[in-house]
Amino acid sequence: MSQSELPLILKKTFNGDLYFDFRNAEIKLGGNAGQKVTIPIGLPNRNFTPLQLALLDMIVESPDNKIDWKVKVNGVNVTKEFKPLFTIKTDSSVYSKFVFDVTSILNTEESMSKNWVNVTIKHEGGTGFSLKTLLLLSVYESEDGKTSLEYRSGLARLKPGERFHISDGEAEPNSTVKIIYGSTSKDLIPTLHIGEKIVRLDVHNDFEEYEFTRDSNQPVFIQVDETVKSSKAKGFLLANVITFNTSLKTPVLVGNVESVRLEGRDLVIHLSLKNTGESAPDSVVYTILHKGQAVYTSKDVERIEPQMVINRRIHAKIPEGVDEATLRIIWRKLTKTWFLDLPIYLE
Repeated sequence: MSQSELPLILKKTFNGDLYFDFRNAEIKLGGNAGQKVTIPIGLPNRNFTPLQLALLDMIVESPDNKIDWKVKVNGVNVTKEFKPLFTIKTDSSVYSKFVFDVTSILNTEESMSKNWVNVTIKHEGGTGFSLKTLLLLSVYESEDGKTSLEYRSGLARLKPGERFHISDGEAEPNSTVKIIYGSTSKDLIPTLHIGEKIVRLDVHNDFEEYEFTRDSNQPVFIQVDETVKSSKAKGFLLANVITFNTSLKTPVLVGNVESVRLEGRDLVIHLSLKNTGESAPDSVVYTILHKGQAVYTSKDVERIEPQMVINRRIHAKIPEGVDEATLRIIWRKLTKTWFLDLPIYLE
């Protein structure tokens, strides 16, 4: 089977950081089921950061390809037409693939102020359907990051004995690959071949995701093996092959607790902190933990540039009887989060 069965939708390099959120939804709408559902999808650390790209990718199963529905993203209707981009008919139903470009919607001021996206799907009439998968692919814009992306989307069906070649391993850079796949039969044995390595792809749900790294000289393909119970009418579905490389100038914070003292029931901490990384964090949060519970949280308002050293005085009320705690320093950059724990001992 050739790659033309899973079309290349996008091949581009962005200045920014890549983020995925994949849901194995399994939500039924219409008939005896509900008529409407809203699915929240996280976009971490958004903080008004523009998106260079935002694609909403969904698979729907129905008795036929006539799906009477309405899809809204943050209240904006994106269902311009009901005809899906790709369809595959099985013995009992039809799988349909929809891809929506929602970049402009998620770059409105209201959407940029939130760390999530609301996807609302409403059954408008006719026969019911099932939402099988939902994937939001987004690229946060930043000069501190770089993402090379190849995005394939469709519904390629592999029958027993067939292969799908992801890469021939020639003149291609090292990369990370995410695949989304499913099967219409538990009797099939799909395997992923990465050079000499063979990985059996489990199918616990109708659709699954799997991510792996590929060296530049490694051919990669998916093969569906036959079993005694296998039928040529049964198939393995490949819904996405997403190949990407990302690099990010990261902030790295190192710190020391210079002194700790009690002033009544108030804890006073003097902290020195240095950014030894290549960029400034988007945000820095200080949290004091006692027995796993946060008893204090504050946010730094100063931008901590690379090689910058700062001194902070943290003044927090703590419960009686506390003799030790942990100061957790959390910093974020685009879609990434790191933390540093420093022990606090009270005499």
